[in-house]
Amino acid sequence: MKIRAAVLEEFGAPLAVQEVDLAEPGPGEVLVRLEACGVCHTDLYTASGADPSGYAPAVLGHEGAGVVERLGERVSSVKEGDHVVSLFSPQCGECIHCLSPKTNLCLAIRDQQGKGYLPDGTTRLSRDGEPIRHFMGCSTFAEYTVMPEIALAKINPEAPLDRCALFACGLSTGLGAAMFRAQVEAGSTCIVFGAGMVGLGAVAGCRLAGAERIVCVDLSEDRLTLATGQGATDTMVGGSDAVQQILDMTGGFGADYTFEATGNVKVMRQAVEAARMGWGLCTVAGVAGKGETLDIVPRFLITGRRVAGSSFGGVKGREQVPQFIERYLAGDIDVDAFLSHRITLDEVNRGFELMEAQDGIRSVIRFDG
Repeated sequence: MKIRAAVLEEFGAPLAVQEVDLAEPGPGEVLVRLEACGVCHTDLYTASGADPSGYAPAVLGHEGAGVVERLGERVSSVKEGDHVVSLFSPQCGECIHCLSPKTNLCLAIRDQQGKGYLPDGTTRLSRDGEPIRHFMGCSTFAEYTVMPEIALAKINPEAPLDRCALFACGLSTGLGAAMFRAQVEAGSTCIVFGAGMVGLGAVAGCRLAGAERIVCVDLSEDRLTLATGQGATDTMVGGSDAVQQILDMTGGFGADYTFEATGNVKVMRQAVEAARMGWGLCTVAGVAGKGETLDIVPRFLITGRRVAGSSFGGVKGREQVPQFIERYLAGDIDVDAFLSHRITLDEVNRGFELMEAQDGIRSVIRFDG
């Protein structure tokens, strides 16, 4: 079928919205009609050429939600008409990682997905007979996409799909970092560095976990206001003295849990140093630039602090994304505050511009105009 999609032709250049070919779903695959897709920093990171694992040409986009249109052979967990959220972090339910509660990093299709292919090593996207690669197994900057069954979360059809799209990456990453990866305890003190989508999700996750004190640190007063709406009890404008300010407000010890959601390695170091002596846990969710390293003074670790990485917040997507959406429908998570701009597919590059200008939290592409 012919579809319109936003293609990354070359790094550092605007995406080109054009007509491409999409083949029918193969065994274990599903054709999804996209209704909404968030414009995420990871898409911009790849389009810029900063991602060392990036490739072109490719159809970008991974924060999508839509409706199942057709099924390939041997698909059993979804049916035509189901509402689904795309998962760049799949869940096969059978590999050693899926069977363990310790991680969400499914191994089933990881190798081919990282190369821009579907599990059989081929693509469903093409142009004039030449393959176009998939992005993060999703390619949701498009009217339709073909994805593996194990990379789709079936969700409540009552939930608005433009809100549900945000659970495909940023929001779940933040919520999960607090609730699943760090496993924040009730009554604890938490510090969240960064009030973008992931950081605000972490603030909400700390609140849902019952944290007593939640401090959000950012450079933007507007974003700090949003953090208060998500449950932050205190806010702080970031800077070189942020660690000392946090120590002062915690009796000199630091916080039980800290979260880094900026991708800035200097802020990552602050998040480590702001964690409590004895048992503080720093969870790093931000993606650093190519070649950057995190510098940690060993004594901070020797005196009991721990550092953990977090991919997609430790969320096992097919099981737990639908649970998050149920909590949204119950009023526990305010998603409307994150949806800053509604744009069309033709305006995808404007979505990148708004992100670079830090104008709002999320631009969401609506495919119904």
